[in-house]
Amino acid sequence: MLSFISSSSLARLAVLILTLPICVLGIEAYCHLSSRYQATTFYFLKNAAFTDPTNAVFGDSHVMATSRIPGFSFYGWAGEQPEELNTLVHYLYDTTKPGKIILQADPQWFGQYHVQREKFVTPRNLISRRFPTVLSSAYYWETLRPNLVASGYDVAKQIIPVASAQETSILRARAATAEKKWVELFAQPDFNWTWLTPEARADLTEVRVLEQNPRPDFASSTSAAEFEDAISRLVSRGATVCLFRTPVTQNYLKMTRSIPDSRFAAFDGYINDIAHRYKLRHVDFSALPRVFEDSAFANSDHLIDRESSAVWPIAAHACFD
Repeated sequence: MLSFISSSSLARLAVLILTLPICVLGIEAYCHLSSRYQATTFYFLKNAAFTDPTNAVFGDSHVMATSRIPGFSFYGWAGEQPEELNTLVHYLYDTTKPGKIILQADPQWFGQYHVQREKFVTPRNLISRRFPTVLSSAYYWETLRPNLVASGYDVAKQIIPVASAQETSILRARAATAEKKWVELFAQPDFNWTWLTPEARADLTEVRVLEQNPRPDFASSTSAAEFEDAISRLVSRGATVCLFRTPVTQNYLKMTRSIPDSRFAAFDGYINDIAHRYKLRHVDFSALPRVFEDSAFANSDHLIDRESSAVWPIAAHACFD
């Protein structure tokens, strides 16, 4: 009898041992293949975990995660903050030696709109590079149960409008009519900024400039300390770092000089000081051999897709050649 119980227990244990890795592999595959894991958040985490960071570009939505320079990985997240940048730098280069690095050098790193923004790029959310399974990310675990449940139902139509509302929430702060028109036109093929009236563009640009105006005392803030720590870490690891100011419209530039309490000029002095202190090349978009008319933009500070694909290799040439 004891022998029979022992044999049964061993058999159940063997089944459990065999079943567990199968379940884990099944969940891992689900997280890679399910349409519910195609959102930008998951793409960014997988891109950071499974790409070669030796040569890389860092920044926010001007960078995103699609490579536009051969041989470079792009690590940009919409609304990324200096603390998130520093987290990424340590995550990627504690085990990998950096090569050529382009770092977006824009004033919105310290913009007003970051004050209440929750940080997404955290050690807790990132996928382990040592054990590269998506299940090492807390963000994946926390979304696993609701996604598994939702996979049994057709809820896609309920999810899409919510995501769209979140993506355009910044523009709704002002000029609601212009914002609505922009959203309608943006999805159309070959859209560019000139499709909106000059008045609509002016309204939306002013909102953007006010939101991206660096915060008071930004240079002495903890965010600046994190930003500079990321640069220091890259330099100490042997990276060739280039600071690149991404393109904006001429109207955007004019408004940075005219809004009350503008700190854009203070940011220019701050970033120039960093370039001097760390002996880094600093490239401004205005120095590129390219004319940036409004037709090159999707809004006051984002290039349309094909223009972005053309500009980044030119920026790399200015940075490293």
